[in-house]
Amino acid sequence: MAVGAAAAAQAPGRVSRARGLTWVMAWRNLWRNRRRTWLTVGGIAFATLLVSMSMALQGGSYTAMITASTGFYLGQAQINHVDFEVDEKLEQTVVGATELVRELDQVPGLQVAPRAQAFALASVGERSFGALAVGVDFAAEQRVVSFFDTLEEGTLPVAADDVVIGRAMARNLGAGPGDEMVLLGTAKGGGIGALALNVSGIFDSGQIELDRSMVFTHLATVQNGFSLGDEVHAVVLRFDDIDGVAQGLVELEPLVPAGATLRSWEELLPEVVQGIELDRVSASLFYGVILVLVTFSVVNTFIMIVFERTREFGMLLALGTRPGVIIGQVMVEALMMWVVGAATGLLLSGIVLGWAGASGIPLGGMEEIAKQYYMPSRLYPSITLASLCVAPLVLLLGTQLAALLATLRIRKLRPVEALRSE
Repeated sequence: MAVGAAAAAQAPGRVSRARGLTWVMAWRNLWRNRRRTWLTVGGIAFATLLVSMSMALQGGSYTAMITASTGFYLGQAQINHVDFEVDEKLEQTVVGATELVRELDQVPGLQVAPRAQAFALASVGERSFGALAVGVDFAAEQRVVSFFDTLEEGTLPVAADDVVIGRAMARNLGAGPGDEMVLLGTAKGGGIGALALNVSGIFDSGQIELDRSMVFTHLATVQNGFSLGDEVHAVVLRFDDIDGVAQGLVELEPLVPAGATLRSWEELLPEVVQGIELDRVSASLFYGVILVLVTFSVVNTFIMIVFERTREFGMLLALGTRPGVIIGQVMVEALMMWVVGAATGLLLSGIVLGWAGASGIPLGGMEEIAKQYYMPSRLYPSITLASLCVAPLVLLLGTQLAALLATLRIRKLRPVEALRSE
């Protein structure tokens, strides 16, 4: 009994030593054919580098696209009347705007800009043109959006009766800074809304629909002229951290008044969401092709390993080694090969992405196009856990499956025939 107890106590130690010997042998076996090992490791490293960099740059381009789309005019989110998105009627307002803006201003990392709007007929002299009169707080707008950076002539409104108009509207009306403009429309409740304004400046956004139809004046001017009182049609929001918009909107829900709704940029810009999703699908197919090709190269490597070491495996089988143990040994070799390749790829990815994150990647000859769409002139990668882990994890699964498929032949080996193989 004492002998049995001693043997049982020594068993875990023998198992531990056997496992350690397995890893040592696997590492030595890798370098029996250095060229083939380095080619396979290089393939894994290259695939890791290429996919990680592509995913990070793809994420960076999405961030730039979202920032440009939301930061120009619409904002990252808006508070509107529940029916405003469909009808955009004058009476579909958010009530108690002053108190709502005051509460939102107290939220850390949030910038707020209220807007009121009304459709009107804009007249300068004998010329008239349909317009959307938008009342804004210009100081708040400049913190939230970049739209008024497009002012080309004159100044932003200072006096209560100042207005800025688009380049196309100025051309259609024959108006310029200093001219008088009359806005005539329907006030809330069915009365007449009329404003006599002075053109203080002209903007050129590059978007013809905005430039020929929109005029901007002070928020109070539109509220008073169209009998809106303390009501607005939109409260535009911008978070300091664009990645925290979703969580920020959840926290803002309790502040939304009755009859109003909080809409994120995904709802405001569905075409941008669709474009991103389409690009993600096409990119995923590209990444999948690369990873599958590398996996097939690993399969080829281990098929060659099994053929070259058939006599060795036959000898082990003749000595009583179970096929599962031999398969496990080869899979450990595949694991080590993956570790070396993935570590090399991630190291190179870290170096390249670190440089790109610090200095950005210039867009070459696309600066003018980027400027036209208010995109940055340099692209910065978005380094996330997914961009760094997807390729290595997929390749880990691929290398293990490759090794398993290649070594299933060992289960059918007969020791005598294997020892006679050349």
